[in-house]
This record gives sequence, structure tokens and C-alpha cells, in this order.
Amino acid sequence: MSRSRSFMFALLALGLGSVGCGGPNHQPVITAGPRPLGSPSTPGGLKFEEGTVIQLQLEVTDEDNDEIFFRWSQNPANTGGVFSDPHIATPTWTVPAPLENPNQTIHLIVEVEDGNGGVLVGQSPAIYILPKQQ
Repeated sequence: MSRSRSFMFALLALGLGSVGCGGPNHQPVITAGPRPLGSPSTPGGLKFEEGTVIQLQLEVTDEDNDEIFFRWSQNPANTGGVFSDPHIATPTWTVPAPLENPNQTIHLIVEVEDGNGGVLVGQSPAIYILPKQQ
């Protein structure tokens, strides 16, 4: 076997060479959300009463059909809202008690990753918290 053929064989055996093996990884794409399911698309944000359990909407596609991983959080982080499971596409989120400043908003953030280097971040519309009606 010639020296160049031996070198190519070694690269392929080690998985370092590629001969027509797939193309580059495509980043996941958010096609709907992240937002509370059924919430109107109104400027200025959304208002929810404390204690309300909100179903979140998120639809993601991945051209490579990679497994998708999710990580939900809220900003500011210390507001007290609770996700049913921050690692699924469509958790519920329980609205916390009103913030000290009634004009301060909360944003729900989702990080979407395909496990092959494709990462993107989505953010909900601004959320305002209303005191619970007696």
C-alpha cells in the first residue's frame, strides 16, 4: 500500500477524515413561542394574576432531526415563579407574587440546544404581575 493511501486509511479509521459524511450541523429554529399559550400578540406586555398557572408554548424544528434539549429560566431570576419542569419544551409556569416595583417585568427565557453545537435563546413578551383578586 502506498504511503498516501496508508495515511488516508489511518485518518478514516480514526474518524478524522470525512468522505461525503453529512454536512455542517444546522441550528434549531423556534417556529412558535416562547410565550404563554393563547396569549394575545399585544404591544406592551402581558398581565397575569399571581398564582395563575400558565401553559407555555414553544415549537422548535431541527433540520438535522437532532435531539433537542431545553432549559427554561426567568429574568430576573429571583422573582419566585416556578416551572413545572424547566427541561421540557412546554412546561407550565406559576406566576409569583407581585414584584416590589409594579412596573418591573419578568421575561421567560428558553435556551434550546441540539447537542451538536446548535444553540439559540428565545424570550417571552414582557410579563407584568397583578395582585390576586379577593
